[in-house]
Amino acid sequence: MTKKTENPQSIETMMCEALLRSGYVMESRIVHSLVDQGFFVEPNQRVIDPATGKSREIDLVAELWNSAHAGSRLSTRVSVNVRFVCEAKNNRYPIVLLTELPFSPNLEIWESLHEGRTGFFKTELLDPSFFDFLTDGQKLYTQYCSFKPKRNEKDSEWLAWHPDDFHDDLEKIVTYCRSEAEQMGELKDDFHRLFLYMPVVILSGDLYLAKPENAKVALSKVAAGLHMHFGMHEEMQCLSLVLFVTEGNSLPLFDEIIRFGQSIESTVVQKLSSEERKS
Repeated sequence: MTKKTENPQSIETMMCEALLRSGYVMESRIVHSLVDQGFFVEPNQRVIDPATGKSREIDLVAELWNSAHAGSRLSTRVSVNVRFVCEAKNNRYPIVLLTELPFSPNLEIWESLHEGRTGFFKTELLDPSFFDFLTDGQKLYTQYCSFKPKRNEKDSEWLAWHPDDFHDDLEKIVTYCRSEAEQMGELKDDFHRLFLYMPVVILSGDLYLAKPENAKVALSKVAAGLHMHFGMHEEMQCLSLVLFVTEGNSLPLFDEIIRFGQSIESTVVQKLSSEERKS
């Protein structure tokens, strides 16, 4: 029999409140929303943590599935695809992206996207590329933080802090994206592939950009922002572009990225067809 502490609320009410405070309901909601829009969703994917060798869970991986489009890809042998590798964050307090990435000749920031390339895409440069599209007019931020009450929930003074689980979750999705892109790039056949593996943090709460101005900070509430994650891979520093997006804006933004990928695919199909006719 289920035991209950001394509390005037019913067990069901306490359970519902606990679930709503967690990220489980949010994750389930996102999965259903993506499936309703025609996405193929793989929840609870696993990745091996290179530091510990242990298996860790990723909330979901999603890609748009179109059976008719799949048929045309077989005939043209060209496929541009986007897989969104997502962590769902039920952030009670706002998340802030801050510290713009300064220019450095030592940083090859265009390599911060995890793309699996074969065939035509292995050797040819794209203009514009996925990187150009995602970063067009956008600042890249190197830091993020959240907030919590200074002493207890009733305290009106907040502390800005760096949640440990955020860093761990970023490492998970970045590691997954890097591994999948590397495996895709090793395929050897006559297919022309460009598969983008996009790390995404989906927030239930608010997202802000912060810019220091003299002794103050200017805050801008936004639907999405780009974080440049600095990590390690095989004892070398690696950059990864991570998309932060609020839940209500995730589907429209995913759609924009997918449509851009489709435009790349159409352009390459036309280019290869033209070259075949000439030869």
